[in-house]
Amino acid sequence: MHWKLWIASLTICLIGMPRGNAQDFALHEGDRVAFYGDSITAQRLYTRFMEDFVLTRYPQMHVSFWNAGIPGDTVYGGYTGDVPTRLKRDLFPHQPTVVTIMLGMNDGYYMAFNPKYLEIYTDGYRKLLAAIPDGAASARVTLISPTPYEEVTHGTEFAHYNEVISHHAAFVKTLAASSHFSFADFNQIETDLIHAGEGRNPSLAKLLVPDRIHPGEASHWVMAAALACAWGMSPIVSSVRLDAAQRKAVSIENAQIGDVDTKNGKIMWTQTDNALPLPLPLDDAMIQFVLGVSGLEAMDQQMLRVDGLTAARYTLKIDEHTVVSLTRERWKAGVNLALYSTPMESQAKGVDGIELKRTRLDEAHFILSIEDPNVAEEADATRAMELKDAALQAEQRKESRPTPHRFELSPE
Repeated sequence: MHWKLWIASLTICLIGMPRGNAQDFALHEGDRVAFYGDSITAQRLYTRFMEDFVLTRYPQMHVSFWNAGIPGDTVYGGYTGDVPTRLKRDLFPHQPTVVTIMLGMNDGYYMAFNPKYLEIYTDGYRKLLAAIPDGAASARVTLISPTPYEEVTHGTEFAHYNEVISHHAAFVKTLAASSHFSFADFNQIETDLIHAGEGRNPSLAKLLVPDRIHPGEASHWVMAAALACAWGMSPIVSSVRLDAAQRKAVSIENAQIGDVDTKNGKIMWTQTDNALPLPLPLDDAMIQFVLGVSGLEAMDQQMLRVDGLTAARYTLKIDEHTVVSLTRERWKAGVNLALYSTPMESQAKGVDGIELKRTRLDEAHFILSIEDPNVAEEADATRAMELKDAALQAEQRKESRPTPHRFELSPE
């Protein structure tokens, strides 16, 4: 699929999406989200980025997250226990109100397609779903199709294994539709991303899924965007249109504007957005590559449009920080500030920096209490980590609150 069609496929779910509020977002105040899955979930990447989405887009909303991904798991469980053990230990104690499930990569046993194993997978998947209400009766379930086994950019270790994964993904999609579960199609999104990347730059495309199984970090941003989109998250950070000639805001969405003034050809104003842009590592080559061949930008819209400019070119400063120099035609057409280094982007990176610390604590908690539960004084250690995580979470919520900024657009 051509990359522009890929963007369209992601943007389709933006039609009718809430604009700048959380009223129709699938997550609600006080929700507890559990991500259940295998090693791709245990990478703690799309799950971390999904938390970043919520923290930056809806900073007033309190939602907690739990990662229940375990390497090697299947729909029947794995090396840390079978499904009944997993649910009682890893899911039910957290009383989740939302559960996502992404399983299937390991369920074909890395062999050629065999209908027998597909039947085993589908049977186990249904049994897993049937068991969740036993301890989380009110949980809203989101099914996620397994990401592809990557045989496009650098050959294959297990020939035609992606055919197996495609069958698994098709089953999950059909099951979600027939059972009225919400659904995020990671398989299609990642498949299209790989093909679009291969068409643009084969060398960089190899890094999208470097070991054929586990998507790279930039790919996980696309996966998180797909889940955010499936959940009906607003793509709007903020959207502001100003008229320099009239010295006023023409339209404002998810922001507050004040003190609009002009002087010596400059237009100045104070702006407070209700959200922050995503903490994308914009100086990372893979992120720039993914932004160029995906619809990720469509879920991170911090738009500024300015009419009535007279000079050929203008430079934007925010809090005296030079952001970008563009022609007046570009400013009139609209500029997505989420793609530039701004004080708001820096603040969002601070939120993600705390999230990264929490992710590391979560992984250490898994090693102590699940992978190796016989460690001496395990209870004291895990309690200390839980207290530290609570402190980090409080710090994170404080860091995610948007603040006012002074904008200045100056002619060159």
